[in-house]
Amino acid sequence: MTETLAVNKDAAEVIWSRAGADLGDGDGDRHLRALLLVDGIVRNCGPAHAATCCEPAELSAAAEACRYLGLDGLAAVIRELPSATEGEDAERRVDDEYYELAPDDATLRQAFAARFAKTPDDFAVITARRFPRYRTAEG
Repeated sequence: MTETLAVNKDAAEVIWSRAGADLGDGDGDRHLRALLLVDGIVRNCGPAHAATCCEPAELSAAAEACRYLGLDGLAAVIRELPSATEGEDAERRVDDEYYELAPDDATLRQAFAARFAKTPDDFAVITARRFPRYRTAEG
């Protein structure tokens, strides 16, 4: 029998890590994965690169993920990412707006943690077999 994790801080960390590995098939997992994909590209390569290497559907999914997590301002900036390709000034403006709303991943982590605490069933179950170092609900 597979044991499941209790809803706690450890579970939230596993879900965050799982999303970063492009895993998890709950609605919440899909939102988190979509946001982390675009966020990672913006932070590592800049908004213009995110706009050119992400499909329009990926940008839309990331904006929807922001709304799901209560980050409406960041959703609006993600929808503006394509404008960052219009030149250096445009990219700088979008970059500044992005980092003003999400200076580091703590903003995203806090929004995710609040959503996970409110609706844990939106996220796929974590099994002890897959994540053995975490305390399970039964153990």
